[in-house]
Amino acid sequence: MKKITFTLIFSIVAAFTATNAQHIETPKESKVVTHVIGNHYDVIYKDAKGNIFQEGQYLKIGERFKPHGIWKLYDRNSFELITSAKYDKGEQVWVETIIDGKVLHVDKYELTVKRLEDRIAALEKKVQDLE
Repeated sequence: MKKITFTLIFSIVAAFTATNAQHIETPKESKVVTHVIGNHYDVIYKDAKGNIFQEGQYLKIGERFKPHGIWKLYDRNSFELITSAKYDKGEQVWVETIIDGKVLHVDKYELTVKRLEDRIAALEKKVQDLE
């Protein structure tokens, strides 16, 4: 059960991170970036009706914008907070998500272990395919 829960959290984190990395604007969604001060920027993702489904902050380092601070992901139907994550200059520090009414917290160490496990599995598959 712990492995399934961790995999689910990691999947949410991956989707959350992928959304952060995209700079898109479609008729259905929009991304609004607002300069706050210095190299700090707020970002809000809205749906076609103007409802916020994700918000966070960027830190501009050189010419790149990196997630920084607390990011929040909201359910698109109920608009309730479902996932929060903390970033430090683009590096994810922790993630919390609500699954079946329970808050699950994964720290930087657990995220790193899961990413390494996934990389090892992918490399093992490549080696198997070469044999």
